[in-house]
Amino acid sequence: MNRRQFLIASAASTSAFGTIAVTQTAPRPLPVIPITDLTGGINMRVPLTLAPGTHDFGNGAVSQTLGINHNYLGPVIRAKQGQTIPFDVTNNIGDVSTIHWHGLHIPGDVDGGPHQEIADGSVWSPDVPIVQHASMNWFHSHMHGKTAQQTYNGLAGVLLIEDDASLSADLPKTYGVDDFTLVLQDKIFNASGRMSYELTAEVFEDGFEGDTMVVNGAIAPVSQNVPTGLVRLRILNACNARFLELSMRTGTLTVIASDGGFLSSAVEAESILMSPGERYEVLVDMRNIDTNALQVNLGGGAGLFAGLFGGDQLTTVLTLARTADQGFTGAIPDQLANLAPPRATDATVTRSFELQMDVGADLVALAMAWENFCGNAGAMAINGQPMKMDRIDETVRKGDTEIWRISVDDQLHPFHIHGCSFRILSQSGAEPPAYAQGWKDMVHVEDGWSEVLVKFDHEAPPDAPYMYHCHILEHEDCGMMGQFTVT
Repeated sequence: MNRRQFLIASAASTSAFGTIAVTQTAPRPLPVIPITDLTGGINMRVPLTLAPGTHDFGNGAVSQTLGINHNYLGPVIRAKQGQTIPFDVTNNIGDVSTIHWHGLHIPGDVDGGPHQEIADGSVWSPDVPIVQHASMNWFHSHMHGKTAQQTYNGLAGVLLIEDDASLSADLPKTYGVDDFTLVLQDKIFNASGRMSYELTAEVFEDGFEGDTMVVNGAIAPVSQNVPTGLVRLRILNACNARFLELSMRTGTLTVIASDGGFLSSAVEAESILMSPGERYEVLVDMRNIDTNALQVNLGGGAGLFAGLFGGDQLTTVLTLARTADQGFTGAIPDQLANLAPPRATDATVTRSFELQMDVGADLVALAMAWENFCGNAGAMAINGQPMKMDRIDETVRKGDTEIWRISVDDQLHPFHIHGCSFRILSQSGAEPPAYAQGWKDMVHVEDGWSEVLVKFDHEAPPDAPYMYHCHILEHEDCGMMGQFTVT
């Protein structure tokens, strides 16, 4: 019996860990994450303080957490294209950390990857240029070997970029009224009701998958009253490892934007599959319906349990209830962005990356020796090489258009590239769904190849390289990550 067969047999003989409990309780109010709006101008350095906290997720128990300016999670920061944000990031968590600006097109020395460590008690002060178009991005810990646990405990926030076109667009944009940011996560709560993060062989193998959905720090389901009209949901999958299939209880999802910004036009979809780290924006029409609900189907996913306990597991995460107030009166727009089809013939370089699960020590043994996390990050690899901080894996020339081809040796993986947005040419050997045909920085792959067309416009020197990696955070920590320079 090989290791993977052993893990499957062990999982089958225990409880259905990794599946979401679908028992619905009375909805809690949706927490609206506090917003820091910089679009009107910046007249001071913007403080972000990483610190321990305590948080009640809605079950009456107090959990030990981490937060950014808050006890749990960070703020929603709203900025505008053309600004430079002067951050002061203070680390008070009692351990070394970093903050990575996921999705931003910025130079490597301010990217916040594992080379920009912030010692406990220290301040990192990057000036972060905002050059890209309107898009939903986020920031989170990227401390090598500790990304998974620090992000899970709360070191994550949202960064919304606006531009002249988005600010003038006929779309809902009143924050907390008809425009909501949703941070979706899965958690495990122990017998005392406190948030738990326990490492097992299955967690190393598949990444952490909890049994309870959480929205903006509150156990789902949550509810929100909204005015009559269109409602905008900006959604982040901030799970460590869980893929989320989203749908509406009534009608379709109207998708208007993906990771890197607006689609060319709105896309109607019965459901969308979101990998960890992905973002989508959707419109919900509340003009002629009293209530509707955003649902998650958790029957699939990347882990062993997708095969063991498959089938539909629909759970409501957010219920919208219409009030008599008049909200956004516009219609769903016909045109959103001017996106030309990606042209593979523009590429002058093709690179291939294979994500590999089993190149190091046995993960069962590693789970029993947590202090040596993942065998010094040597248990997984890309192209046969586990992540090494002192090794540059690829060298890229600034401004060149390239094709990156990603494959896997086992299961479903999300892949993220720092410092850019790209266009997906194929996903798992097939044409990507219409909602994923805009600008992206995440692609997933299970069968065949996924191919992306990418160009880098900023430099990343050898002492501050960009990363490419699996965005199952435990896989990233275990070595499924590489480094590249842009010069």
